[in-house]
Amino acid sequence: MNPIIIFLNRPRVFLLSLIFITLSGLFALNSLPRQENPELAQRWSIVKVEFPGASPARIETLILEPLEAKLREVFEVRRLISNAYNGYSTSLVEIKHDVDPALIEDVWSEVQDKIDQSLPLLPIESKVELIRSSGPPTTLLYGIVWNGLGDAPKILMTRVATDLKQKLAFEAGTEKAFTFGGANEEILIEVDNNKLSNMGISLSELSNLLSSADNKKPIGTINNDSQQILVKSLENFRTLDEIKSIPIKVFNNTEIVTIGDVASITKAPSNPVEEIILLDGEPTVLVEVRAAFRQRIDDYVERVDGLVKQINRGLPQEIVIQKIYDESSYLESRFSGLSFSVIFAIAIVIGVSYLLLGLRSAIIVGTTIPLAIFLVLFGCNIIGLPLHQTSITGIIIALGLLIDNAIIMVEDYKFRRRSGNAPRESALKSFNHLWVPLAAATATTVLAFLPIASGKGPSTEFVGGMAVTVIFSITSSFLLALFVTPVLLNYMEKIEYFKDNKLALEGYSNAKLRMDYKTFLTWCFDKPHRGIMLSLILPAIGFLSFPSIDHDFFPELDRNMFRVIVELPPNSSIELTEKRIQQLRESIYQEADFKIESDTWYVGRNLPRILYNVIGGDTPLGNNHVADAFFISGDYHSMKKNLPKLAKSIVMNNPDIKIIINKFDSGPPVFASIEYRLMGDNTSVLRELGSKLELILSTGSNVYLTKSELSQTSANVQIKFDESKLSVSNINNDYFTRELSIATQGKFVGTMLDGNKEIPVRIRGQRYQSIEDVIKFIVFPNNSTIDFAGSYGDLKISAMPSVLTRFKGVKQNGIQAWIWPGELPSETEISIKKDVQDFIDNLPQGYSIEVSGEAAERSESRSQIFSSATIFFILIGIALISALNSFRETMLILSVAIMCLGLAFIGLVIGQANFGFMSLVGAVGLIGLSINDSIIVLSHLKEQNSDKNINKKEVVDVVIRSSRHIFTTSLTTFGGLLPVLIFSVLYQPLAWAMAAGVLGATFTALLYIPSMYIIKSKIT
Repeated sequence: MNPIIIFLNRPRVFLLSLIFITLSGLFALNSLPRQENPELAQRWSIVKVEFPGASPARIETLILEPLEAKLREVFEVRRLISNAYNGYSTSLVEIKHDVDPALIEDVWSEVQDKIDQSLPLLPIESKVELIRSSGPPTTLLYGIVWNGLGDAPKILMTRVATDLKQKLAFEAGTEKAFTFGGANEEILIEVDNNKLSNMGISLSELSNLLSSADNKKPIGTINNDSQQILVKSLENFRTLDEIKSIPIKVFNNTEIVTIGDVASITKAPSNPVEEIILLDGEPTVLVEVRAAFRQRIDDYVERVDGLVKQINRGLPQEIVIQKIYDESSYLESRFSGLSFSVIFAIAIVIGVSYLLLGLRSAIIVGTTIPLAIFLVLFGCNIIGLPLHQTSITGIIIALGLLIDNAIIMVEDYKFRRRSGNAPRESALKSFNHLWVPLAAATATTVLAFLPIASGKGPSTEFVGGMAVTVIFSITSSFLLALFVTPVLLNYMEKIEYFKDNKLALEGYSNAKLRMDYKTFLTWCFDKPHRGIMLSLILPAIGFLSFPSIDHDFFPELDRNMFRVIVELPPNSSIELTEKRIQQLRESIYQEADFKIESDTWYVGRNLPRILYNVIGGDTPLGNNHVADAFFISGDYHSMKKNLPKLAKSIVMNNPDIKIIINKFDSGPPVFASIEYRLMGDNTSVLRELGSKLELILSTGSNVYLTKSELSQTSANVQIKFDESKLSVSNINNDYFTRELSIATQGKFVGTMLDGNKEIPVRIRGQRYQSIEDVIKFIVFPNNSTIDFAGSYGDLKISAMPSVLTRFKGVKQNGIQAWIWPGELPSETEISIKKDVQDFIDNLPQGYSIEVSGEAAERSESRSQIFSSATIFFILIGIALISALNSFRETMLILSVAIMCLGLAFIGLVIGQANFGFMSLVGAVGLIGLSINDSIIVLSHLKEQNSDKNINKKEVVDVVIRSSRHIFTTSLTTFGGLLPVLIFSVLYQPLAWAMAAGVLGATFTALLYIPSMYIIKSKIT
């Protein structure tokens, strides 16, 4: 039985259905997870390999080649980018975009298996680790701040940070917890090389002696019939005094020399430090917490804040745990703005409905909107879609669309009542007449958004939630229009006020305007080509203006934060980097024309995953010369306006270092504005080609910084041994290198338990200013004399590449360029297009080039949309053919969709928006939205023409009959988009494309469709 008949016959069933929808929606609203950004599949990870002392060339041969060979056996690996540095390497592994997110973990398990299989092929000294760099971004960031006198006690602050990290890691809902900037405590035995040499003891011998002296070893067990007892030696590495008293040599059987006689022993932070964290210029230790997806982040933060406050009360007053960053504050602000946008849009939609259609329609609309939203929330709850900025924006965008079907149903019902039908008969006739065209219109809209909802890759995953909520909204609107709206209209007629109210008088009416409109339509349809030409003017202007529209990737992120990346020469120490950063941050505060609330610097590493698209800060290895920071400003719009000026001033005043200043962007991660990859076999040729291409990029418009990876060099001290002298003295190279390693880097010889923390014990030679001073005190076996390095070899300083990179299994040279904030990479690409093409045409045989950076990501994101859209556009055509039962009418409706793309381009021009991924999403979605009105007008014309052969005068009457609800639905759709146009930054291009397309589709439906129908049906 038709549900509408059940609802008409049984009002209690109808009422219970409405109550069920309402309660389901309210329950879903309270139970659905809330987070700021959608969850992206974890497609990126880093494979880090440590191989101390090895050069980049050696690491490439011994580590990267066998490791990459194994990793490439994983079919799902899309991209493999490896970098070899001095002493370590990193390999970025990216999973293919078409891999289902549910299978991602299986792929990473296979990647780990391949890494394990490669271990026998790698040097035994190497250490391999898979670092999962994707996942949830930073939720909370706390700083352990020192408010006392004197220098900050880093060891004490590190202990506090470690305890806090452990507590937060076990808090329900925590995905990961990290500490940054902490001091790695150690017991340092700093040997006086001179004293040790005079005793005839080498550093290697001393380290072996100390390792054997550490008694933390089990001896065995004593077993008898009644008990089992563990036997172990008493620990002798318990205090510094015990370590000092360990004997190392005995003279004359009576004189004992202890380690304390030849070395100073201290407990202190390890030196050199790996990283330094500065909060507002002061050293601090950070604790980062990442909350798991699919939970209410606001509730999680509230629990964690309560725990931190409790811990704070137990700390000395000199140490405070200070909150630095809180994702939930942005979430709360975004949800407040979205809630206001929902209320604002609802008010506009109901207001327009009341003005144009009357009180009855306004009440229906006011009922339909919350019911549809409740159904959407219910649907989100069923499929587990969290509430975040994209899913909520989808609901806002769909607010105007929610009532389209209801308005059409109301107007058709009113037409039936004016024609003399009874309320029940009018409801049934409206249902029978409209369910096919409304189903066709709904299906086309759903199919238009399905490529976005079901697309693969990070770009479509980011906006997929928006498409899902739009689909839910459109489907809910369709169901409510068919089964709720006519029933409500029927019951409303039983109310005395609406029973006596004349339907024809509802809504705004103006006789003169109606007459002028009728005259205009008569003029258009008298010669149908007039209506066709008028309909084509705006789309044609849109297509002609498309080349002048600027292109971008993703719109900027409307967050009051900006990023500063600083790179000093490769051999710079972390202390020098910190000193330069202190000078730089003072300049930033002085030059900034906007309020800066705080700054957090990561000296010696890149930023961790502070936002969902920030990757690369997984290790501090080899980054002493690098610093990365995020600044929090007082106001986003003021920051956006003045940041380009600040960037130019800071960069121009610091020409000796590389500085990148820019806002945080939305969308997938992009490392550089402009980027190319040169691939080939010879490193020298790649370096030379890279220098030429870098010069071309430096001439591009708005480019202020360029970088060729193979052009980066670092100083190295090389020792060339005299093999003959070493052989005569019975010394081998291995001995020399071992002594040098302990003298400079040191060697761990044991551990000491301090409270609940195990502290490593390290032996190292004294610090000297030059390598010659270190080497000259080396003691040789069977030789009591002290020799200098010059006796056995020569020292020389050489410049070597600080990094070697590989891409797709071959050597590569990455050339990057950065442009000023606020400028578009597309403009730069155009300015250098000819020179780059000439460079490509003249590449030597065997060398190739590949575009990377934002251009590659932009192209790939568009291809993801188009590849998945093709099949759905075919399905749209099938749905239209099924509903219209005509190939010609289907082609007519599809031509409307093409015309509305031109209207979308006009919207981008009017809104001064760029054509990027978001505007492309809007254009794709518009294909489904734009044809809805045309389908309704066409169905009305076909219905009128099925009873008798209509003439042009009757065509005008049909169009006038359809005009009121078409104007209303267009204005309400625009009203639903208005909050996005006004308040959103990320979705503004999408909203401009859809708003202009929907408004333009109104005239297409009222002029183009009737004109073409007159020609097709040969109406006179």
